[in-house]
Amino acid sequence: MATDGTDDGKLASHIGARLQALRERCGVSRVATARALGLSVQAYTNRETGLTEVKAGEILILSRLFDCDPADLFDGADEIWTGPNIGAGAAKAFAGEAEDFLRQLARIRDPSLRRSVIEAIRALARAADKTA
Repeated sequence: MATDGTDDGKLASHIGARLQALRERCGVSRVATARALGLSVQAYTNRETGLTEVKAGEILILSRLFDCDPADLFDGADEIWTGPNIGAGAAKAFAGEAEDFLRQLARIRDPSLRRSVIEAIRALARAADKTA
């Protein structure tokens, strides 16, 4: 994703800035952060600059590495991105569900199992798209 003027681009830039601020607050280098995620330094830097979106599994790793709640990575994001155009009430409902999903996913210690859960959610979403 390019850092452009779209809401998605602004959101990626905002989350990237939050990543950088939290990383610096903890005194963790980009090299150590990239290593924790299994990425090259450039691939991680792309996340901090908003060129690449941060994946759900990465959010869990980063929140542990930076000793913060996963929601801290999104602090202030609601002012930039209001979510899909589904109405304010539904967006608020999804925000709570997303937070709960991340909290539960964080409890799963096995990375392979976490990836399987994420893939299952993706498969369910694709199936829902096909029936809609």
